[in-house]
Amino acid sequence: MGAGSRMAPVEGGRPRGGREYRSRLRIYVDILESVSTEGTARITTIMRDANLPYDRLVKYLDELVSRGLLERRDGGQPVYILTVSGAKFIEEFRRFEALARAFGIKP
Repeated sequence: MGAGSRMAPVEGGRPRGGREYRSRLRIYVDILESVSTEGTARITTIMRDANLPYDRLVKYLDELVSRGLLERRDGGQPVYILTVSGAKFIEEFRRFEALARAFGIKP
């Protein structure tokens, strides 16, 4: 490991604090699923559902909007809407998850 890499101390196969690592991809899907479930979602709802602090969530939302997976509508408080591409992304991720599990791999 390089000097700049950080790894949380592990207890029983999990990082200390009991949290499992979530990949960027898994975080994207958690955000997209939150918006999908709500239809339209405000930042506070997505923060709760995706379990992310405000500053990190805003960065991810900007990335998802720039990639065409979410649409942002402003008018007072911004709301986010899942695009057709975002719905397709969730669908394909679920297919990948099922395939990985079939081979005994935890995605």
